[in-house]
Amino acid sequence: MVSETCPYPWRTFIFLVVAGTLTGPLVIPYLLGLLAIAPGPQPPVLLRSLILSGFIENLKYLLPGAGIGLWVARKIGLGAPYLEGWLDGAPRPAQPLSSIVWPALFWATVTAIIAFGIDAFFRYALGVTTPAPEIHARIAVPWWRSGLASLWAPWAEEIFDRLFLLSLLAWLGMKLFRISGEGRWIALWVANVATALFFGWYHISNEELFVNPVSFIVALRTVLIVLPAGLAFGWIYIRRGLEAAILSHFFIDVIVLLM
Repeated sequence: MVSETCPYPWRTFIFLVVAGTLTGPLVIPYLLGLLAIAPGPQPPVLLRSLILSGFIENLKYLLPGAGIGLWVARKIGLGAPYLEGWLDGAPRPAQPLSSIVWPALFWATVTAIIAFGIDAFFRYALGVTTPAPEIHARIAVPWWRSGLASLWAPWAEEIFDRLFLLSLLAWLGMKLFRISGEGRWIALWVANVATALFFGWYHISNEELFVNPVSFIVALRTVLIVLPAGLAFGWIYIRRGLEAAILSHFFIDVIVLLM
């Protein structure tokens, strides 16, 4: 991973913010598709306002997410090693970029299977039949709309959740409890679990389009569906860098879309 002694990676920061921001409008067709199938009347949506608010929301999270995330990640040996090597002259990883493809695909496939299994249990054993948009289950939205959204979520969510939040929590844990050596992994895993729970929690809001208020059982299903993927993304981020987490997130989005 990138050394703390390297200069701040400004080009990588700009690249991540631009990538997360410019892909933001791609989620709009998916959002409009969800609104079209949501039960009950929905407030009118102005496309121009939706695009503008989307840009503002993205920047609100991406600027501190990428800015602070890149700074704090290198303090604990994490970051975006391939991007920082290409764009900012940091030491490049010993393994080529292609080496992240297999682990990214493997964890995406495993966690997608787990997610489908959890959804099936809640549906057939507990009678929870409400849509599960987080795995594209029981939502009549055209594939291309979901496909476009899959080009945005991996950037925005991995930059904020893994690069920023996981790195920050791990760094704070190491600082506050003066953890070093093997204890470093405890701090990293506590941060990974906390970040994965947060990842699952904010996906609950997707259910509000179909059932409001969201019942405890539906909220629990959502968190349990998303949690394994969040843990996997955190693990692959810790082991292989932000690029691997982004790629794995993209793979799982494609897998659940095709299934």
